[in-house]
Amino acid sequence: MAKKKTSISGNYENEFSIIGIACHIPEYRIVYFLNQISNFNFSRYDDLMIVQKNDDHNLAFPFFYFEDSENSATFHLIANRAVEGFLINEWKQMDFLLIVFGSRKKPAIESIIKQIRKTPNVLAVTEMKITSKIGIDNLLTDIELHINEIHKKEKEKDKEIINKLRINRYRPLH
Repeated sequence: MAKKKTSISGNYENEFSIIGIACHIPEYRIVYFLNQISNFNFSRYDDLMIVQKNDDHNLAFPFFYFEDSENSATFHLIANRAVEGFLINEWKQMDFLLIVFGSRKKPAIESIIKQIRKTPNVLAVTEMKITSKIGIDNLLTDIELHINEIHKKEKEKDKEIINKLRINRYRPLH
């Protein structure tokens, strides 16, 4: 019996958008400026680790996250450059990728792009076109797994805090 091979493919146009940002400032500065000029409130999380196909080592990409529950959208700002390579080789000219998941319409994305253009030291901002040559499926899976790991760690921290509060609550005072 022949094995059936499945793959993920489809039109992601309505699910997310990717905005490329070209600038020559460190990630903490671009995040500072983005948080100042818009309604963003990015927080830094553990770096996104990507395994290189040809090597045995991982590349670490700075990762920032913001959840806009009011508009049912999440924003992921990821550096496109690591010391030894790129997150997406086809977009080498971009230093950062802002991936917007959720119910975002074209006018909202254009508004975000206009806001980012006001950021000091930003050289270029554009909505990236996703072609079949770009392996976006693997990146989306890696981001989803990374976010799940982040949420898991946050829940564990919350449980530890609750347990400490319970222990202190029943401890007699001297």
